[in-house]
Amino acid sequence: MLCQQNRLASARAFPAQALETRPSHGWTALAARVSHGLVLLAIALGGCAGIMGPGERPVEDAVPPYDELLAQVEDPQVDLAALRRAFLARDDFDERLKTLLDLEAQVLATLDQRPLRLGAVGSAIVDVYHGSLTGHLALAKFYDHVDAPDRAAYHERWVARIRQDIALSGDGSRTNPYPVLLASQARAFLTADGLATMGAAYEQSQTRPFMLWLAARPEDGTIQHVRFDLGQTYQAFEQAVLDDPETVLPVPGPPLTCAAMRMCESFNTYAFVHLLGRGQDSAAQVLIGRTLAGMGNRFDDATEWLRQAARADNAIANAALGELYLAVAYRTAQSSARVWFDRAERHLLLAISAGFDNAMVQLGGLYLVGRYGQDKIETGLTLLREAADLSNVDALVALADLHAAGSFVARNLDAAEAYYLRAAELDDDAKIAYARFLIQPTYERTFNDRAFEWVQAASAQDNAQGMLLLAQLHHTGTYVPQNSRQARTWFKRAVKVAPDDAFVVNQAAWTLTVTQLRKLRDPRFALKAMDRVMADEESAARKTPAYLDTWAATYAANGDFERAIAIQQEAI
Repeated sequence: MLCQQNRLASARAFPAQALETRPSHGWTALAARVSHGLVLLAIALGGCAGIMGPGERPVEDAVPPYDELLAQVEDPQVDLAALRRAFLARDDFDERLKTLLDLEAQVLATLDQRPLRLGAVGSAIVDVYHGSLTGHLALAKFYDHVDAPDRAAYHERWVARIRQDIALSGDGSRTNPYPVLLASQARAFLTADGLATMGAAYEQSQTRPFMLWLAARPEDGTIQHVRFDLGQTYQAFEQAVLDDPETVLPVPGPPLTCAAMRMCESFNTYAFVHLLGRGQDSAAQVLIGRTLAGMGNRFDDATEWLRQAARADNAIANAALGELYLAVAYRTAQSSARVWFDRAERHLLLAISAGFDNAMVQLGGLYLVGRYGQDKIETGLTLLREAADLSNVDALVALADLHAAGSFVARNLDAAEAYYLRAAELDDDAKIAYARFLIQPTYERTFNDRAFEWVQAASAQDNAQGMLLLAQLHHTGTYVPQNSRQARTWFKRAVKVAPDDAFVVNQAAWTLTVTQLRKLRDPRFALKAMDRVMADEESAARKTPAYLDTWAATYAANGDFERAIAIQQEAI
């Protein structure tokens, strides 16, 4: 078998009596990521596999007509969500939304530069839709500028009311986004909170057919990632197009209809996004570019869409281009790869200048592994520290790993523990990383009550990493009495929860195969689990020597030495 030292260096596997692992999003994973390439869509889509059809439509209660609600707008009891639905139910909602799109774009472009112009534009917006946050923001600034405090206060109350309604209707997460009619209103919501938009991209989920992701930050602070649900607007257009081919689409420029585009029968989210992208909506261009990049064979098209978005100062596009160029660099012959690495660096630096802490971690990792020369290693550390100061969990865990191992910095276990704990305050996976740190005997730390509670909580939530740690605690008798049966149970539960996770399967299979403890040993189960995860000859697992090593061990333990030798030769 491959020596245990090489096993630990390449795959962080279980030795027989000690858990030598690193957190999945810490320094070891960071080094592996920058060494073996990056998956583009993982940066932001978070489960969005591509452009899908609309999800289930919620059943809405009947609401009064818009004009009837408009007559009651001074009543604080008027439901603003109902006002939104009533507006979309108007026969002319499409033309009004087109007008809103053009007017609100003017406001957001001149909000702080031309306050006198805001009066006319803001009034026009509110006349079109009284629930427009953008319109009331504009009028509040205008009346404040012309010293009309009573009128300014009126619109400030509307700004507060609309903001509160949006805030109470969601939390800005991917699973519970804030509801708005237009992307411009999403930007106005963040502007009212003192946040500047740095990047935008449309997203989808099974239940949310049309979402907007905005990356924004205060003048001095961390990038915030906020999601908005534009599904009501999209579904209104989808139905309107079916009913009337002359429906005016919400695209900048001259009025455009599906009839003119000859796409009424094929109108769907894909077509809608492409229309927005052709209309210079950079959020749409990012979604198109990243979706094409995920196909693997549309590189030129993907880069062109992302470049268009990047030219509009969309930092998400720069981050996506950086990752796309890295992916190409890792697939390119060494003699040509440098060009792609340099392109990736340029775009990641642009994302960093916008405050993207994830880009700091990515480029910092590349600098540390010497991808851009030894003279940039210190810059890599600086980027990680800057990202850690912005509470980036990956950076905190990476710095913890570095201090624990004494890599690039002097070994300092107290500093390592402090970094792990800072990360654990922000992220559940980081709690598991802290527990892994404590369990390793070379660090001479005492496993404590807090870490055990975190491991138990993770295991109760079917977290395979937590189950692996709980198995190891029972295996070694750390913190709990040694119990081989309990250890075997938790190892096997971890595999059953994550049967396709090569790291989890490898960890469990190694111990179940090589242990001399009869009540813990289960090489048949280990062989079956490894066969499954190693079946795809093109998978990353199949190209990882340490995983091949474990796989060979399971065959040897089951008496098939010929197959074991063949796999071990593949590993070597």
